[in-house]
Amino acid sequence: MTLAAHLKLGYTISSAYKHSQVLELLEMLGLSRCYDTLCGKLSGGQKKRLDIALELLTNPSVLFLDEPTTGLDSSSCSQCVALMKRLAELERRTVICTIHQPSALLLEMFDSLYVVANGYCIYRGSVSSLLPHLTSVGAHCPPYHNPADFVLEVAIGEYGISLDKLVAAAETLPNDQKTIALTTSLPEETNRIKEPPPPAGFLTQCYLLYKRQLLSLKRDYSLLMARLLCHLLIGVIFGYLYMGSGYRANVLANYVYLYGSLLLLVYTGKMAVTLAFPLEMQILMREHFNRWYRLAPYYISILLVEIPFQAACAASYLIVSYWLTAQPVETNRIIFFNVVSIAASLTAQAWGFFIGVTTPIKIAVFIGPIIAVLFSIFGFCIRYFDTPQAFRWMFHISYFRASFHSLIYTVYGYDRMDLLCDEFYCHYKKPSTFLKEMEINDISVINNLILVLGIGVLMHLLTASALWCKLNRR
Repeated sequence: MTLAAHLKLGYTISSAYKHSQVLELLEMLGLSRCYDTLCGKLSGGQKKRLDIALELLTNPSVLFLDEPTTGLDSSSCSQCVALMKRLAELERRTVICTIHQPSALLLEMFDSLYVVANGYCIYRGSVSSLLPHLTSVGAHCPPYHNPADFVLEVAIGEYGISLDKLVAAAETLPNDQKTIALTTSLPEETNRIKEPPPPAGFLTQCYLLYKRQLLSLKRDYSLLMARLLCHLLIGVIFGYLYMGSGYRANVLANYVYLYGSLLLLVYTGKMAVTLAFPLEMQILMREHFNRWYRLAPYYISILLVEIPFQAACAASYLIVSYWLTAQPVETNRIIFFNVVSIAASLTAQAWGFFIGVTTPIKIAVFIGPIIAVLFSIFGFCIRYFDTPQAFRWMFHISYFRASFHSLIYTVYGYDRMDLLCDEFYCHYKKPSTFLKEMEINDISVINNLILVLGIGVLMHLLTASALWCKLNRR
């Protein structure tokens, strides 16, 4: 409620007034005892009342509610409709809602009724006039029968009355709106019309949504801790499996370590966020439709949480495994190694966001690993000149290839000294020999890094565009 108040009422209204407004609405809707209760732990009826309270923050004169009683038991339904009745009578608001199969008691609470069948109006007027109107068209309601159920049965043709006849009869009903005459002139002072308060600005929305993201993570941090601990654990395992391989002439072991490290960071970066948007899409669509905030602040708030944490997870793995595998301890190599690895993980994360937004959940969890495997083939399993002509374009746009080649060159390039040889002859004693055979002896780490980051930025832009299309689809 407090977050919604800050987003909807903006910065022109004081925080003290917003807080008092929240407390007043909670008291009016019977939710004051649930002030410190998480939304997920509220009952069905309480959630419906909370939805109404959120819309009342801006003090609207007209309130539209779509099926407010759906999914509630009879007691909660009565409380919900009684609340709407009180808002209409005491608060002097116009409450318009859709409702399906109400009980006779609930139906009596409504002042006006508008019945629709197949897109056509078959009745409009007061509830008390419903049965006399149906009797006039030849539909007699049995005693003790629910009028709401009866009119639905009539609408589907159970009593042999055609829809055309019902529509024609509804057209003959008196429409009080047509007979109202303008007897008083409108006031000339138009400045009395109250404008709604301006919503929160862009930066304020970013701050509030970012704060909400942090609060959600604080309340349920199990996934974050699992991600961090898994990176640390796998870093220790990889470090012991390939211990000391960084300075030995047996470069194949270190080659596999570099590939496995990059593959790990790509998979964890991508799969950890693939379901981020699908699981929150309903909430996002409702809040965006109600104009709580724009898409850009929401997306930025997600990135402000996910990017630093994924970078921290990747760094925790790299620090542990880099030291255990005895990679070269030189400042420029350490910096390039970490920057390239983290950039690859963040680009994979951008792919995960894009896949999650553009595909259904069941397909997203399947297609994510497929794309990762497809791009990981280039640069490890196959060299450029061994790649068929039809697939060489994928070699150039593969962020995995660019990252992997950059890691290898960072470790073995830049005129590195001879490696330690424990045998009579070591073919890869000179690092330049290995780079030449792998066709990585003439690359630019900076250019590859720009490619990786460029792909990441592009995927975020495509994700935001796809999300915008989903939210604005009609």
